[in-house]
Amino acid sequence: MNPFKNSLRPVGVLITLVAGVMQYVFWFVAWADWLGVIGVILGFILTPGVVIFPIIYWIVEGEFPTLYFALMFAGWFGLRLKRG
Repeated sequence: MNPFKNSLRPVGVLITLVAGVMQYVFWFVAWADWLGVIGVILGFILTPGVVIFPIIYWIVEGEFPTLYFALMFAGWFGLRLKRG
């Protein structure tokens, strides 16, 4: 039995929440940079694809979205801590 299982659960929830919110902000900033106000409206309408959005970002911006993937893996790590 793991004595730290219950104590790591809130940490996992916090990591997952922060990573998710930061990915959402990344999503809106990218759309706003690309299309301005219309991009923000599209950001509310469209959902970020886990695989498709980074590829589109890479093509449009010309740089690999390292921060996006780091946040995605941080969220997965938080979910793993949450599960126990």
